[in-house]
Amino acid sequence: MGAVTVNIQFLDAVTWFNETECTFQLNDEVDLWRINIASNQPNIVNLSSLLQPDEVARANRYLHEKDRTRFIISRATLRQILGKYTNQSAADLKFSIGTDKKPYIDGVDIKYNVSHSTDWVLIAIANTNVGVDTEKIDPLFDFTSILEDNFSKAEIDFIGQSPQNFFLLWTRKEALTKGTGQGLDENLKYMPCLDGLHPADAQVLITDKNLQIKSFKIDGMNCGSVALESKIQKLNFFDYIHPAK
Repeated sequence: MGAVTVNIQFLDAVTWFNETECTFQLNDEVDLWRINIASNQPNIVNLSSLLQPDEVARANRYLHEKDRTRFIISRATLRQILGKYTNQSAADLKFSIGTDKKPYIDGVDIKYNVSHSTDWVLIAIANTNVGVDTEKIDPLFDFTSILEDNFSKAEIDFIGQSPQNFFLLWTRKEALTKGTGQGLDENLKYMPCLDGLHPADAQVLITDKNLQIKSFKIDGMNCGSVALESKIQKLNFFDYIHPAK
């Protein structure tokens, strides 16, 4: 592998559409779903009923109620959303882990990626590799101690003393690593995350595909980024609310 390009852009205006606007058909598009954790808490019993025994066991391993609730909402809404794309029952979906350590649904050629913050779950659905990350902008987080190991000089200069800039660039790096199937490691510093078109080492990114990163606000205190292949021409944004029973 040689060089690839990464085209990075911040989307100033994003409209989150109602679920009724979604076709649940993937034609070289990426659908992004945001799920508000607080809004779905009243449905936690119904959501829990969609989980398989291993998922229930995983939820129960969380020590704090807020973490357990977030996992249940994240996993159950993922099942509901994927069920609509695959025409399967949410509770019956079977998940496996591939050789690239990415999860997939048995018998279905759909890619997905999940991220969550304190307030939101963000799910990306595609028919090509995709990575997504969301972070809550925490003004008290001491990010200065990790800048040198993870960011280039130009990126550090852009971040300055701004928590908003730090979390924006962090979502981009993390989305990129998740989209290419690698973890956060020593190569993070060499992954581009500033606006514009950047050459990148294909061996660092572990892909021979040209990529793009789109960043956006989820709300006033949460930002998100999605990494996708350059051939993807359309990015759709949807809100998902679990129907109460």
